[in-house]
Amino acid sequence: MTTHRATALTDRLPEGDRILLDSSVLAAYLDGGERTSALAAELLDDLVRSGRNPAVVSMVSVMETLIRPLRRLPAAHATVLGFYREFPNLVAAPVDLDVAAEAANLRVAFGLSAPDALIAATGLAAGVAQLVTNDRAWLKRLAPLRDRVDVLVLGDLVGRNPA
Repeated sequence: MTTHRATALTDRLPEGDRILLDSSVLAAYLDGGERTSALAAELLDDLVRSGRNPAVVSMVSVMETLIRPLRRLPAAHATVLGFYREFPNLVAAPVDLDVAAEAANLRVAFGLSAPDALIAATGLAAGVAQLVTNDRAWLKRLAPLRDRVDVLVLGDLVGRNPA
């Protein structure tokens, strides 16, 4: 748990902003051994769990983060499913017709892959303020959407602490 001091993460995510968590952020949290894992843990354990920044995840991200546990240790599959079912202030949003239509627009306009388009579209359809990812390509590709949503690359904050 972080202290009450400001961190690069709390400075970058205004209190109350609803966020979308990309698969890469969820994988960093669930794996625990990646460069951004500590920051992902701060994000989820402090900001999302508390309700400061409620989060949305795409069913595409749910699927992507279930693959490794299924391959390595099938019992871990149930643990990851439990995480998505029970983690406070975290909603796994379905891919419905509106999300699919938004994803098609993102693929045509910005050249995102189908999975990335579906994940980003989930956040847009849910009205999030921030798309949180470890994929720097999202910054450039989704720059024209800055009036709708910000992109936060978690890896850009590793090692940063405000003065």
